[in-house]
Amino acid sequence: MIRIDFEGAGVIVTGGTRGLGKAVGMEFARAGAMVFLTHRWGSVDEGELAAEFEAEGLPPPCVVESDASDPAATRVLMETVKGKVERLDVVISSLALAKIANDLSDLRRHSLELSLRYSAWPVVDLVQASREVLGRYPRYVVAISSDGPEVCHPGYDIIGVSKAVLETLCRYLSLRLKGEGVRVNALRPGLIDTESSRAVFGDTLLDEAGQRMREMLLDPREVGRACVALCSGLMDAVTGQVIPVDEGWSLVSPVAYLTGKGWPGPFPENEGQAS
Repeated sequence: MIRIDFEGAGVIVTGGTRGLGKAVGMEFARAGAMVFLTHRWGSVDEGELAAEFEAEGLPPPCVVESDASDPAATRVLMETVKGKVERLDVVISSLALAKIANDLSDLRRHSLELSLRYSAWPVVDLVQASREVLGRYPRYVVAISSDGPEVCHPGYDIIGVSKAVLETLCRYLSLRLKGEGVRVNALRPGLIDTESSRAVFGDTLLDEAGQRMREMLLDPREVGRACVALCSGLMDAVTGQVIPVDEGWSLVSPVAYLTGKGWPGPFPENEGQAS
């Protein structure tokens, strides 16, 4: 068995106090890292969060209130990191914020600009602030994207554009930072039952998916483990890539949904039947 050890390493997960970000932070804590989870607007009870980590046998994270859209706040975040760990090895940019577009009138430039400030540009601010405050870049940068740049979900217009920008930034960052020994990648997780997913897709869809297609809902811990693997040193040949983490569901065609042919595992409604 390969042992992955992040003892003494600092890991930042933006938007890391809930949902997928929290799951990613837990997996790095499990690997021995000192984890810094950011949030804004008092969106977390730090005592409850520490108790969740403790219940998993993990050391409590360092929770930092930091506005990811504010470069000055990001530099203060790096000062906090500097005071607690010898090195910052990993930055996970997982925060996303955007307005759901219910109709064409919701497509407004200021909504897109706001989403870019929170969902895309922070990956650049984090890298720059690390160099300015800590004197070095993080060894690994991972951005949490989605399938939005390729698949059109209802109401997902602004989010999809922001994720496309995020992925493009990661590709260019990977080339600019390759000579510095930095690896930059983006992950596209599959469907996960989180507060953010419910805000986008609605409770009904997520509840039905959980009942009818349990295999389709991805365990957020799997995304966390993929992040740990990318940052372990074992995958240093991988940089500038956009990697789906969805157990193969992005390969399934619409025909498979209708017929059950090519379904990853038993088709919920046709199990045991000829297609």
